[in-house]
Order: sequence, then structure tokens, then C-alpha cells
Amino acid sequence: MKDTFFITTPIYYTNWVPHIGHAYSSILADVIARYQKISGKQVKFSTWVDENSQKAIASAEELWMETVSYLDMMAQKHKAVWDWLDIKYTDFIRTTEPRHHDFVREVLQKSFDNGDIYEWEYEWMYCVGCEAFKKDDDLVYLNKTTWATFPIDKKVVESDNIIKVCPDHLKTPDKIKEKNYFFKLSKYQEFLEDFYRENPDFIVPSERYNEVKAFVKRWLDDFSISRETNKFGIRLPFDETQVTYVWYDALFNYLTVCDRPHPNPLLTKERGQEQNDMKFWPANLHVVAKDIIRFHAIYWPAMLESAWYEIPKQILTTGYLTVDWQKISKSLWNVIDPVEFSEKYSKDLLTLYLLSSFNIWQDWDFDTKQAILTYNAKLANNLGNLVNRVVVLSLKMWTEWLNWIIDEEIKSKLDDYVYIFNHSANDYNLKDTLDLSFKFLDDLNKFADTKQPWQTIKEESLQTETSDVLYTIAEWLRQVWLNLYAFFPEKMSEMFIKLWLENYSESLESGKLNELRQKQEVFNIKEKWEALFLRIDV
Repeated sequence: MKDTFFITTPIYYTNWVPHIGHAYSSILADVIARYQKISGKQVKFSTWVDENSQKAIASAEELWMETVSYLDMMAQKHKAVWDWLDIKYTDFIRTTEPRHHDFVREVLQKSFDNGDIYEWEYEWMYCVGCEAFKKDDDLVYLNKTTWATFPIDKKVVESDNIIKVCPDHLKTPDKIKEKNYFFKLSKYQEFLEDFYRENPDFIVPSERYNEVKAFVKRWLDDFSISRETNKFGIRLPFDETQVTYVWYDALFNYLTVCDRPHPNPLLTKERGQEQNDMKFWPANLHVVAKDIIRFHAIYWPAMLESAWYEIPKQILTTGYLTVDWQKISKSLWNVIDPVEFSEKYSKDLLTLYLLSSFNIWQDWDFDTKQAILTYNAKLANNLGNLVNRVVVLSLKMWTEWLNWIIDEEIKSKLDDYVYIFNHSANDYNLKDTLDLSFKFLDDLNKFADTKQPWQTIKEESLQTETSDVLYTIAEWLRQVWLNLYAFFPEKMSEMFIKLWLENYSESLESGKLNELRQKQEVFNIKEKWEALFLRIDV
């Protein structure tokens, strides 16, 4: 049995078609999954839609559709986006699926039997947009005239013009009085503090880790896990009049796909359809946005402990992606469709810009012009020009290189590059892996400029030297292509085929990256092709 690797995308609500922010998280997870697969891991990659929500019901009503019909339509739209972007998920789960309902009811019963769920009547503020209860200090003041927000301050007097709102949705939460069931999060205070101390790498980056630890240390409140007013969703096994609310419903999808895997033709060759996938649990990595880190890093471990499941190994927290320095919102008309953007420009451009411009955990603003400039500089110019040099010059000499002579200076840099690339990729520092790759390509370009094979090729006495230089460049380009395959699989596959490097894509998909790195290859260049990456006008 090969080593396993299980990665998940964030929660995607079904009332929206995925936009550029969602695409960022899915492309990020996809590249990590691909790299682990070509490195020899057996990979499970889950994405999903959260359908049992009031927002989904409201969206269906706005379109005068039956809720189930609306959810079917939106699930297909989500899958269409991911399939077009070539996101190679192995599992797509909808929280309305019977297998998920059955599993969540079993888990709820476990926690209830464990004494961790109790009934209580309360009156709280509830934000429909967040699908979360709010305290006073979770809110901000909003000036309805200027739309400016500022922190809660006792000196500020509320009025018709100054109101308290959710900072994410700029709406006043509803006041709700209900009798619901609550999870005893406070019971797990000491457990969580011990867990964080023993697992300092559980949350990436360290800033989010410290934030979560500080939040837990202040004291934990129990949280509601059901609603009596909701009619659509998973009913509690111990009280059929109530529907489970958000976290038991949503988060346990990560386990549903392991405990009750759905037959998937993508996995048929790799494992039997009837086989239980619990070998993939605990998950290696949850990719989440920073606004839901508390739920994943605090609620989730306690809920898993309550139901006797292992806790995931790591949570990778992304920053916020904005457009024109504004939160992405339909009301602001700043939503970017990732499919439309990729059709107009390039999927490779989108991947490169999303993963190389900022570190994963940083907030940053999407800039189309900067995306094009980045693509032109790194892929069209840096990588593309170097490939073109090798092809043009080799056609002037011969069609096949049989010798295997490598410049020692470049070899030393390559050894460092591959070592650090592996380390960064396994730490999920994708920006570092791309920076390293393009820095190495810079060094190759400088090597070419120093050796000037376009000059030495003219001298018959220097033909061997020219051959060695061209082979050095071609071989180390091959090494870069192997590393970049996880980012740009279509273009790298095309490059392997053009150089008659047989079965490279198949070998990589079979987990043979390290074997191919060690291979002493023979190149066969018979013609000049269209540029690998075409420049795009700004």
C-alpha cells in the first residue's frame, strides 16, 4: 500500500457560482494534490457544496424554484466550473446526499450519548449571511449615510443612522429566541489547550495559530448545533423536531467521503469501489479561508474528540482575495468568473498569478494587468525563450543528443533547487516553489548568455562544447518541467511529447517523479514548434 494523502477544499455555499476567490482555494488544493500524487502518494481530494442552509432556500425562493431543483442546478454549476478548470478532485460531495445524512445522524447520536449535547432555551443575535450567532463584540458600527464602519465603542450612541452590523455582511443580525440543542465546547477547553501545545504546526500560518490559542484561552462558550425553525436539513436522531445547524452538518462531510465513499470511476483503477476509505483519515490538510479558521481549529477538533475520531493533521489558512480592494460581492459588481477569465487569457496565467504573487496566508488584491505582466515575464519570456533557444540551435546541429555531459556549476545549483523545491512543496509553500523555479531558469538564461552557444555553433572546433552547453540547458529544463507539472500539467505534457520524452505524463500520474528525475535522458528534436507560452498583450 502506498502512502496516503487526503486534502479538502473550503466550504462552498451553493447559493453562488464559484468566483475567482473560490477558484484560488481550489487551484491551490489541486496543485498540492497533484504534487503529492506524482511524488508517489495515493491521493484523495475532496470538494463539496454546503446545501442545507437558509441561504440556499432563500436563493431558490428568489428564482421561484423548488429547493431540491435549485440545489441540483447549482451543484452542476459548481462541478462544471471545477471540471473546466481541470480541478482533479476525487470526491465531490453534496450535503443533501443520503450517505451524508445517515452518517451525520450517527455522529450526532455518539456525541449525545457521550453527554456532550444538551437542550437549552436562549435569545441571541444571528447573522444569516455567516450562518452564525453573534455577540456584541463580534459586531461593528455602520454609518448608513457614509457606509463607513468603526469598532464597537460604548461612547457611540445608536440611532437610526448608526447601527450595529455584522462586519462581513453589513447587516444587523436577527434576534432569535429558540429552544435548541448545544454542544459542550467548554468541556474541551483543557483538551484543546493541550492539543495546540503538542501540535504547534496544526494551524498554518503561525499568526492564525496564535490567534486561535488566544481565543481559546479567554474561555469557550458552548454553541448551538440545531434549529427548531429550520425545516430543510438533517434531523436530530434524538429529537426529530429539530434540524442540525451548520457545523455538524457541514464539517462532517470531510469524514463522510472516507467512511462512506461514493463509487467514483476516477478511482476504480486505484482501489475497489466498495473499499472503505478510512485509511485516508485523519486528513492531511484542510484548506480554509481565515474567516472560518475558528470553526475548523476549535469546534472541529472538539466535535471529533467527542465522537471518537482522530483530528486532522494540519489546517492551511488562506488570506482574503479582493478585487479593486473591495470584498468580492455581487452587489459591488466586482465578481470575476474564473472560467471566463481563463478563456479570455489563460488558465496557466490564472494559476501562476494566484499562486506566485503573494504568500498563501496574505490578503491581496487581484489585478488583471499585473497578472498578464507576471505571465509574460515568467512563462512567455523566461521559460518560453529558453526553450526556443535550445530548439532553434539544436536543429542547426543534429536531431538527437546521445551524450550526457552536464556543466558542474549548473549541476550544483540544480541539486540545491530540487532539494529546496521538495522541502517547500511538502510545506505547501507554493509561492516559494515557483520563485525557486523561475530563479533557476534565470540562472540557466545567464549560463546561456555566458556560454553563447549561438556563437560557438559557428566554429567547427567548438561543436562538442556547444553540444554540452545545449544538453545542459535541455536537461535542466526537463528537471524544471517535471517540477512544474503539478502547476501546468497540460503545457508540461505537451513539452514532453514534443521532445519525444515518452510516457512522461503517464509515469508522473503513476507517482514516478523521483524516478524521472534520476533518468539519463536522450532528447529528440525534429522541428520547431509554436511557442510554449504565447505572450499576451496588456
